[in-house]
Formats: sequence, structure tokens, C-alpha cells
Amino acid sequence: MVLVAVARTKKLQTVTNVFVVNLSVTDCLSSFAFLWSVLGMASTTPGYLLQSDVPCVTAAGAVFTAVGCSLYTLASIALNRYILITRSRETFQWLYTPKKITLMVSGSWLVPVCAIVMPPVFGVGDLGFDPESRTCSDVDTHPMADAYDKVQFWVLYPLPLVVIVVSYVLIWRYMKQHFSKRRQKGVSQQVSTLKADYSSTSKLDIDDNRHAGGFVKSVASSQNTGSSRHLSRIKKDQLTITKNLFVVVLTFLVCFTPIAIMVVTKSNRYMLYGALTMFLSSGINPFIYAAKHPHFKPVLRSMVWCRCSTETMA
Repeated sequence: MVLVAVARTKKLQTVTNVFVVNLSVTDCLSSFAFLWSVLGMASTTPGYLLQSDVPCVTAAGAVFTAVGCSLYTLASIALNRYILITRSRETFQWLYTPKKITLMVSGSWLVPVCAIVMPPVFGVGDLGFDPESRTCSDVDTHPMADAYDKVQFWVLYPLPLVVIVVSYVLIWRYMKQHFSKRRQKGVSQQVSTLKADYSSTSKLDIDDNRHAGGFVKSVASSQNTGSSRHLSRIKKDQLTITKNLFVVVLTFLVCFTPIAIMVVTKSNRYMLYGALTMFLSSGINPFIYAAKHPHFKPVLRSMVWCRCSTETMA
């Protein structure tokens, strides 16, 4: 639904939503790839029909790659919001060109692919049917399974986590300083500004009866006021979107951290529950967009109630 909403709605086709679409693709890929493991977990027989088949290896690689890509995409989203909120418009436009966005998205896939595919090629770990968890995963019985787990963890988790935490901390710090400066101006300064504006406006009104130029100045003043209000609404809108995407990031980190801890501590007893928690984020994300995102909310609601009018999709 998120992918269809972006494809059909011009308002949703923004720079940030390129990463949101990439995140939705990873959610879909990991969810569908994990379906290969359902037969193994539900089967009561000792064997598994696809345990030596290519689809199980492919499914395992797709799941791990998609999860890794999700982490790097969330880091890209956090960095995108940081630059948009705290830096100038020129800096944002210079960094987020179509070519550079393509490189960012490609990198979010390339790094996980290298971390998941390359080690088994060189004999470090293996992908396939894991008899212990009865899923298509990395094979724990492989002699180099521990090294493979560590490669996955250190390549896929710490760097995106640091980028995410630092970006949102800096956004919070910037917004705190911004609102603090606004409060420091004080009521007295606002009153004096209003008096000055009132005096200049009265003078313009008097001159307007005598000179046509006064009318031009008055119109220009009103346009500047309207422009500033428009920019204020844009800033507020972007702040709301940033809060929404922060909830998405926080949800994923909460869902992913348990299985990451289990991998590091080699605690396999609750590994399936950790995997279940990790996959919950893929199902939660669309509901977060539908409930809180100011742009996705009306579109997704219209799609659910089959009210996809031209105005909604514009």
C-alpha cells in the first residue's frame, strides 16, 4: 500500500520518500523470503523438503540482505532529516541530487550484499537450512558459523545505529536551541515591533491616498508576510514528518535489538522469538505512516476506503 500510494500520488514523490520506498521494498522482500521457512517450522517430519535446495539458500540471503538494507536505509532517513532541518536549502539540494540519491540507495543494498554473500564464498559460514531453528538462515553447524555471525553484526548494526542516534540527537539539540532563541526575544521586543509595524502601516495608508507607490509597497509587505507564514508552515510540516520517521526508526531499533543481543551472546534459546520481534517492524511501519504521517495518512485512508479520488492523488 505504501508503494502504491507513492506511485499514484505526486505529493508523496519527495526526496525523503525515496528512502521510505526503499524501506518498504526491504520490508516486502524480507517478509516474502521468510515464507520459505514456514514449511520447516510447521513440519513434524525430521527432514525438510528444501533443506538442500537453492530456494532455501536464496531465501536466507534475501532475508539477511533486506534486514541489513533496512538498517542502512533508516540511517539514510535520519541523515536526510538532519540535513533538511539544520542545514540550508542550498546544501540540501546540492547533496540530494538524483545521481547522489541513486548512489545512496545502491550503497544501502551493496554493503549488506557484501556482508551476507561474500563470507560464504570464502568459506566463512554458510546459508541454507538450519536444523536447530528449522528455518532458512545461516547454518549454525558450520565450523565458521561464529565468525559469520560476527561479520554480519559488525557490518550491519553499529554504523547505522551510530548515524541514527547522532542525527536525531543533533536534530533535537538544534530544535531546542531554535525555540530557546525565540523565547529569549521576549514579549517587550514583540510589542515594540508591532508598534513600529503599525506606525509604518498607518503612514503607508496615508501616502497611499496621495501616491500610487504606497499601494505597491503595501502589496509587497502583505506578500512578504504571506511568504513567511508559508515558510513557517513548511518548517512545521517537515518537523512533523521528522517526528513520524523517528517513530519508525525507534520501532525498528526496539524490534531488532533483541535478536542482535542474542547473536552477540550466542543465546539461541529464544532466537525464533527474537526473529519474530524483528519482523514485527515490517508490519508496523505502514500503520505508523497511516496514523501519524501528515502526507501518507489521507492517501492510505482513502485507499482503505476505496476513495482514491483525483484530489487525493494529486
